[in-house]
Amino acid sequence: MSIDVTLGGIMLWGFVTSGLIIYSLICSLIYTQTRQRVFLYYGLYNLLVVLFILKNSPLISQEWVGNYINSRYYTFNWLIQVIYNSLLFFFYIEFLELKTHFPKFSAFLSKFLKVLMIAAALWGITAVVAGNPRLFSVFFNFGFIPLMTVMVIAALWVTTKVPNNLKYFIISGVIIYQVLAYLSLLMSYRIIYSSFPIFYFYLGVVIESTIFMLGLGYKIKLLYAEKLHNQQLIIEEQKNIQQLRNTQQVELESLLEQKITQLRLVIEQNEAEKMKSLALAYDNEISQLRLDALRSQMNPHFIFNALNSIKAFLIDNNKEKAIYYLNKFAKLIRKILEGSRTDSVSLNEELETISLYLNIENIRFNDSVDFKLSVDHGIDISALRIPSLILQPFIENAFWHGLMQKEGQRSISIEVGGTTDEVKLSITDNGIGREKAKDNSEKKSFKKESLGIQFAQDRLNYFNRKNNTEYSFTISDLYDEFHVAKGTMVVFTFLRN
Repeated sequence: MSIDVTLGGIMLWGFVTSGLIIYSLICSLIYTQTRQRVFLYYGLYNLLVVLFILKNSPLISQEWVGNYINSRYYTFNWLIQVIYNSLLFFFYIEFLELKTHFPKFSAFLSKFLKVLMIAAALWGITAVVAGNPRLFSVFFNFGFIPLMTVMVIAALWVTTKVPNNLKYFIISGVIIYQVLAYLSLLMSYRIIYSSFPIFYFYLGVVIESTIFMLGLGYKIKLLYAEKLHNQQLIIEEQKNIQQLRNTQQVELESLLEQKITQLRLVIEQNEAEKMKSLALAYDNEISQLRLDALRSQMNPHFIFNALNSIKAFLIDNNKEKAIYYLNKFAKLIRKILEGSRTDSVSLNEELETISLYLNIENIRFNDSVDFKLSVDHGIDISALRIPSLILQPFIENAFWHGLMQKEGQRSISIEVGGTTDEVKLSITDNGIGREKAKDNSEKKSFKKESLGIQFAQDRLNYFNRKNNTEYSFTISDLYDEFHVAKGTMVVFTFLRN
């Protein structure tokens, strides 16, 4: 095929080459921004076409072209045509979105093109190694061109069924290019005479590339319009969601307000019923007190003071504390009444009663007295029986004669230890001591204290005789290193024969 080195031939080659390079660069830039393979395939297609027509450059010497045509490397002239035609089909698949509209045909065509390019590459390498470009030209003319003709016809038939206007760009571009390319091929083989057959190939490439670039521009317009449409749909959906949220928010706020109102009514009704129930329980507990048990087992002032403290909580509208201490007071009175029916209780029950008594008595001290109770694990306090409320007078003395006049930290501790046959229980306070308490107390009050302790001793003596036990207690004053009183300790010894 001769090269036109006239001014017109140089201008035509330059026009076609520069146009294809510009198209390739534009597609490459768009691909880097969008990552859509349709631009990648078409950019590579234009670049390979430029490489194919590079040998036809009027600027290259005829001698070099002749040496290239007669060398083994002329095989690449045919191989490049196989590759850029295959890339053109990949461009069709992406451009027309055949994967979406015709997935089976698209999958078949993609596999066919990949196999074709691999086979062409292997056959091209074989032809180069053998040094015989004719091997590949035979494959190209009698294998590739017939197959491509069939695939073009099949692709055009499928393209006519694509449900969008993009198909018209492909149909017109393919038909014009194929007609002019085949015309140029026939002229190059001298089947049809022409002095410059490559002109028709250039013309087909230029027209096809221009049509496809217009098609790509139209596709970009469609993509942009679709993007705008999708954005509009998203905005509308967000508006609908926000409107739904606002509606639900109003409904939820209204429902919440109704629930709060209902809950307030229920709480008020429950509070009224609870207070009424507590008042009835309070009246019942008071009416059921046995005065003789209170006289013999507990200072009546304790009951009066405890009720006044609970009353103060109610006046201050501190319902939770009032209910808390009223429950403890009721439990304590119940235990006292139950204990008055029998001459003994278990040490476990006695400690529970004393704990209740301490909690209620501590109201007067604003809960400032620290109470600790410890029991050795080896002692079965539920099996040991003692006179009921035997410990109460000593706890009362510790509160009112030892701790009431003390400033600073106040504490009472009860410790239980010993063995199965001999159990020791100690009551220790950090009050002012018995001597100072005796000096500060009125004579009448001190007599009551002495009577309470004497009554406890008499009850222990009676219990020992009746149950054949040896129960006793001792009272000791505690002093620090400077012999200053720092409290009192009462030690009970429960010895069973």
